[in-house]
Amino acid sequence: MSEDACPVPRDPAGAAACPHSRAVPDSLDVVVAGGSIAGSTTAVALGQRGFKVLLAEAGLPNAKRLAGELLHPPAVEALEGLGLAEPLRAAGAVPVYGFAVVRGPTDRGVLLSYSEIPGGRGTGLALEHATITRTLFDAASARPNVTAWEGARVLEANGLEGTGAFAEATVRHSRGDVRVATRIVVSAEGRSSKLRDQVGIETTEEPPFRMAGWKVPGGRLPYPGYGHVFTGGPTATLAYQVSLDAVRVMFEIPHGEDDVPEALLHALPEPFRSDVRNAMANEPRASARFVGFRPAKVASGRLAVVGDAGGCVHPLIASGMSFCIGDALRLADALGDPSQLLTQGLLQYERQRKGPMRTRSALGPAMVEALCSSDPSMQLLRHGLFRYWDRSSRGRGVSMGLLSTREDSMLVMAREYALVCAHALTGLAAPLGDAVPRGTGRAAVSGLVRRSAGFLRAALAA
Repeated sequence: MSEDACPVPRDPAGAAACPHSRAVPDSLDVVVAGGSIAGSTTAVALGQRGFKVLLAEAGLPNAKRLAGELLHPPAVEALEGLGLAEPLRAAGAVPVYGFAVVRGPTDRGVLLSYSEIPGGRGTGLALEHATITRTLFDAASARPNVTAWEGARVLEANGLEGTGAFAEATVRHSRGDVRVATRIVVSAEGRSSKLRDQVGIETTEEPPFRMAGWKVPGGRLPYPGYGHVFTGGPTATLAYQVSLDAVRVMFEIPHGEDDVPEALLHALPEPFRSDVRNAMANEPRASARFVGFRPAKVASGRLAVVGDAGGCVHPLIASGMSFCIGDALRLADALGDPSQLLTQGLLQYERQRKGPMRTRSALGPAMVEALCSSDPSMQLLRHGLFRYWDRSSRGRGVSMGLLSTREDSMLVMAREYALVCAHALTGLAAPLGDAVPRGTGRAAVSGLVRRSAGFLRAALAA
């Protein structure tokens, strides 16, 4: 049997049981496992190119789950191209103009605006995660070439090794299991992807930690319309508007602890600190266990992995949703159209994604360490980072290009790291003041030189 026609066993009872489904197509190109942000945007992107897609979602997230809610401008542009940005705006998404990094309760902070990114538009979007996923899934369900089954889970897929003409996915829904033949399968299942594990893709994991968050009604951020990173505590705190009258605040909780450390609250400026304390006392808590990881590959035979199933980094840089949506476009571009040999397209997707994910994986930990570490060498680097941002609009723009996923070159990141180090070391010509603790200057310099050399070697080797 050739790839040109893919028979799909009919299950009229099962199709009728899914309120979002239409009739199963006579031929099927793609089964997408998972209908959250990565899965829904992938289904729409492929459907626009003429692929017949079955989108299966077991259960969309609710408000108790803490997950990504901020879309950087490249993601908004991608959603506009897919016709999905307006539904989010209609659902209440608010504009985001960039980030403010605030170094303690009395610091004025530094603004990193999207408008300073060369060649890009100046606005992102933010909205509660549960509303985003529901809105995108409903929009995908109404698209031509997309059949959406809600309350349906892809249990397994046979034939993913790619030696046969098709794979066969087993999908469970409320009235039983149905087997569908498909040219490829896409795992958008999130971090715990069973299909990724089924084909033996290994992952490298970092130590886990927990995130705790609250919606803060009337939260008075220092810079309304900007995402905020508050440093000055043992870890950084992330906050941003999710509606015109509410702010999301997210704390990193040390492993093994449950309460938010008082030092994190003290790092927040007033009156936002009081708003957060009030929300913690009166609003429901959302939480998530977080594990940073990276898989060895994101394509194997007839399987492609997108979104969080293809790797996670620290949420401080808020790049997760933007990268998920970028995956949808990368996969659609690599596959081309239904007339192409899709297994070759999956290999192209692997190649196209490798560089951006490598940069993202390096950037996340580097930013966390630079903004939060108490090591003297990192305090010196932090001093250089803020000198760089204070003195260079170009530096702010390139930094935001990297953080927003507009720029994904590892060489660009390495160059910017070197420039930050230069700003840190040129500060030695004058007293360092509060940049590093008294008596640690020599150790800070030698440690920074050693760390920087290792980072740059790794970046250039990549």
